[in-house]
Amino acid sequence: MGAFDRWFDIGARPGTEPDPEAASTRILTAANALSAARLLALPWIYLDLVGGRYLRALIVLAVFAATDWLDGYVARRFDQVTRLGQLLDPISDRAMFLVVGIAFVVSGILPLWAVLVLFVRDGLVLIGGAVLLLRGTRPPPVTRLGKVATFGLMVALPLFLGAVVLGEVPADPQPLLSIMAWITYAINAALYWVSALGYLRTVLQPKDVG
Repeated sequence: MGAFDRWFDIGARPGTEPDPEAASTRILTAANALSAARLLALPWIYLDLVGGRYLRALIVLAVFAATDWLDGYVARRFDQVTRLGQLLDPISDRAMFLVVGIAFVVSGILPLWAVLVLFVRDGLVLIGGAVLLLRGTRPPPVTRLGKVATFGLMVALPLFLGAVVLGEVPADPQPLLSIMAWITYAINAALYWVSALGYLRTVLQPKDVG
């Protein structure tokens, strides 16, 4: 289990434990810049996808997924864990699923039901977070399971796109890569929902009195 934890907290300095409550209020950090750059890249990814420029979209999407890991490493390694970064990171992930999911549907790469699986889940979590804030409670941090599922989905989406690039058209993707993409997507979409149910259980717990 220790090795498993270290994989998530890679970049943390030896002998230190990640403490979300110790995040600083700084804004201008390299880690935050990476998170912001991911958000700024989303319009280009969308336009490339709906415009049929699948190879370029694949390259940008792969870089997007890589920086999702890199900003966390930079934040932990160089003491740049900030409250803004704790917001930007999950927001950029959810925004990516939304923008790329819509573009995949418009382009015919994925059916609508496949992306609705993610949209409905994120919508429920967003409502749950709003409920906690109205109670005066901070939403809980992203769980390990949620991080695993998010990473897996970020692998699945480029796989779908890679299958299209090799097959040349969305209607006829490369079979082996397409199968791998669907398996990866199905497993991690299920984990994504399991992590959400744990989050929603926190929301449904009655608020402690006194």
